[in-house]
Amino acid sequence: MQTITAAEGLASEDLWAVFSALRLLDDATEAVGDAAIEAGRLVDDARWENQGVRALRWALADLCSGLRDECDELRFLRDQIARTALA
Repeated sequence: MQTITAAEGLASEDLWAVFSALRLLDDATEAVGDAAIEAGRLVDDARWENQGVRALRWALADLCSGLRDECDELRFLRDQIARTALA
């Protein structure tokens, strides 16, 4: 025979930790997103044609891409935590 037991809810300490983590992830996502925007602006500003600046521009473009990827990952993690904790 199978029994069904009610799932225990999160304790208030656990909820506080979850909401604190979500807030920190929101802050991190915003900071990384802002950095990606600024890196993109630097890429646009560095459209000169000499080799040194071209290398800098490629490095900035890589940084911008990496920051966007990191921002997406932070959003994904935040959403996963929110869905799991609040389900």
